[in-house]
Amino acid sequence: MELRHLRYFVTVAEELHFGRAAAILHIAQPPLSQQIKALEAELGVKLFWRSSRRVELTGAGVAFLDGARRTLAEAGEAARSARAAAGGERATIVVGFVDSSVYSFLPDILRAFMASHPTVRVKTRALTSAQQIDALERGDIQVGILRPARASSRIVVQELGREALVVALTRGHPLTGLDRVQIKDLQGEPLVFFQRELVPSVYDLIMGMFHRAGQMPHIVQEAGEQHTLIALVAAGIGYSITAEGLQDWGTRDVVYRPLAHPAAWVAMNIASKRSSHSEPVASFIDSAMATVAARR
Repeated sequence: MELRHLRYFVTVAEELHFGRAAAILHIAQPPLSQQIKALEAELGVKLFWRSSRRVELTGAGVAFLDGARRTLAEAGEAARSARAAAGGERATIVVGFVDSSVYSFLPDILRAFMASHPTVRVKTRALTSAQQIDALERGDIQVGILRPARASSRIVVQELGREALVVALTRGHPLTGLDRVQIKDLQGEPLVFFQRELVPSVYDLIMGMFHRAGQMPHIVQEAGEQHTLIALVAAGIGYSITAEGLQDWGTRDVVYRPLAHPAAWVAMNIASKRSSHSEPVASFIDSAMATVAARR
């Protein structure tokens, strides 16, 4: 089995049309069909259902697609690493990050790594934690900076650092007179919060604090971005609970107070794919860990 066979298969699987796939691959349709049939013969399974009107993946085809994509991504990464090691091109790593890391660890991490590794190009992509796990699996990113999320054994996850949770309040709110805010102080107060699918682990942690205190938070609005939540707080829509790093994102209409609870902290993790540990990736992770440790 050759990589080109996998590339042919993935293109047909994504297009579900042999004519379009052939055009993308810059080959004629009959040879493409022959190559797919040869691949099916080699595997001993049928990958596509074909009719005069449509092309569909079989169950075996669906199962084979994920592995084929991973193999192509890993082969591409291996080729890039080899060329970079030989001096043929500048090494590049793609780093995924969650929105909240912009206000805490990410700037220092990038600044320190780029200063110590000027020959490595770093590209960044804003993704949710779950999206980063998927992107690591596919090889779309090489490093993820994310909140705790479910991951397979193929993904290596390390705790990068921890952030305390704080309560964001509109300036002038009665609770700003407290040094620390307890869960019971928030009873009946309108809460603006992020959607659970963005960071399930943090959402469940905070909701658990309320439930164990016998309270049901009064969520009046949800948002998908941290800065949107803070803008809603500034507008007086309600309070929010967020990681302490956001305090540095200045707005004079919002005041932050520590959340008085033993579980009021969240982890920021760094993740990579076990099979894709190139030298630049390993160096980035080591640099990130050292940079965050130096902040403590």
